[in-house]
Amino acid sequence: MKYVAGENLELVPTGDPDEISIVWSTEDVLSVRPDLTKEQAREVLYELDHSHDASIGISWEVIGIIAENMFDRPKDEDDD
Repeated sequence: MKYVAGENLELVPTGDPDEISIVWSTEDVLSVRPDLTKEQAREVLYELDHSHDASIGISWEVIGIIAENMFDRPKDEDDD
């Protein structure tokens, strides 16, 4: 079995030498949106997994867009 380095350098078994596997984690989501909870980050990952466009893929920008669509940013106290 071959292994590839995932997004956070964890080893992920591909199971097939003709495949690759890219791993996105809640840590990645939280690095884009640190205001989210871990549970919300999981919800973003679920949405990415079930609705991403294969011709675009998943990127930092896509994570930010999906997270923004799902969860409003907290209002700054300075905006009051």
